[in-house]
Amino acid sequence: MLRHLLTIVLLGILLIDAQAQALTPPAGTFRLGISKGNESHWLKPKEKIRGVSFQWKALPDSRGFILEVEVASAPEADALFWSFGDCQPDSDINVFSVEGQAFTCYYGESMQLRTLQAVTPTDDIRLSDGHKDATPLMLYESGKRTDRPVLAGRCSLSPASSRNEGSKPSRLYFCFYEQNEKADYNYYMLPDIFAKIDKK
Repeated sequence: MLRHLLTIVLLGILLIDAQAQALTPPAGTFRLGISKGNESHWLKPKEKIRGVSFQWKALPDSRGFILEVEVASAPEADALFWSFGDCQPDSDINVFSVEGQAFTCYYGESMQLRTLQAVTPTDDIRLSDGHKDATPLMLYESGKRTDRPVLAGRCSLSPASSRNEGSKPSRLYFCFYEQNEKADYNYYMLPDIFAKIDKK
């Protein structure tokens, strides 16, 4: 049911079959990758990762989506990488403003700027060189001196610990959206937003 999620228009996602939810003009490309030690790779369509599951939902109050990443015990990977960029690369402006775990992307022509908001699991967000994106780790360590800026981030993949229950699944959330009077999110809000979408 939820395979109609994002659209190539909002994100070019390399993880699942995605059908479009219109957002015009294109607002960028979001990618996910994993690493184990010094080895890393971008996720391929429908790729399965032992111990890690992904669930996408379209947002009800904005053009955008929310992603839940559930990490079970003993995951196959130790880190999740993500990147976002290529927001109308032929336009005059393509700028990112990062504040903690969130960022704003400004894109479009200089006199007609558009914005896209995003919230991520950690504040480990770097401006990176989009020309050096052969692997997630390469992009993450590429540095910010470039004419093709993209953002890159990294999250640890480890289950939550509990003295009484041992390790139990932990959850990470990503949210990309167009801000409006009903859609202005902080990270602490994302679990409830995700849980309530199917109930509406």
